Amino acid sequence: MSTQISAGGRVDHPPNSPAFDVVLLLHVAAVVVGLGAVVVSGIQAARLYSIAKSGHGARVAEVPASVREYFAPGVNWVGRVLYAVPVFGFALLGLSRGRFGVDQPWVLAGLALWAAATGVAEWLHWPAERRIQVLLGGDGEEHRWAEVGRTCRAVCVTATGLVVLLLAAIVLMVSRP
Repeated sequence: MSTQISAGGRVDHPPNSPAFDVVLLLHVAAVVVGLGAVVVSGIQAARLYSIAKSGHGARVAEVPASVREYFAPGVNWVGRVLYAVPVFGFALLGLSRGRFGVDQPWVLAGLALWAAATGVAEWLHWPAERRIQVLLGGDGEEHRWAEVGRTCRAVCVTATGLVVLLLAAIVLMVSRP
């Protein structure tokens, strides 16, 4: 196999090593798991929103068990898998044998999209999830359904924004313009 150097000084062959393939699989898995967690969060918040919207006087016990369990107190660790995405991404850059680098615009744009998504998740989405946990946590007969509804709407909106950002990053990483 001959190796050619491109005009930009990059090695002109696709990375192909078992280590690169394993790290690429982990990188993609982290994206899929993180994106999946965001989608599930949005779906569960939408389910709870429909109850909150018509639930004045409803009991928490009337909320489906799957929704109550999803919003049980605790950290959404599955969603935090998003933090593994750039770790594996930088490992891929290192394993690419000069084919890819941080000086390439698509790599920087992908990193910027990931940073934006993580910022939205950290400062808006996950705090809203925690607020729902608190609001559903009481044993009272009635809850502040208006506040539950507003918070669920916030989770749905941020989940939608996160999906858009992450899908844009996926398209960018696959197309490598």
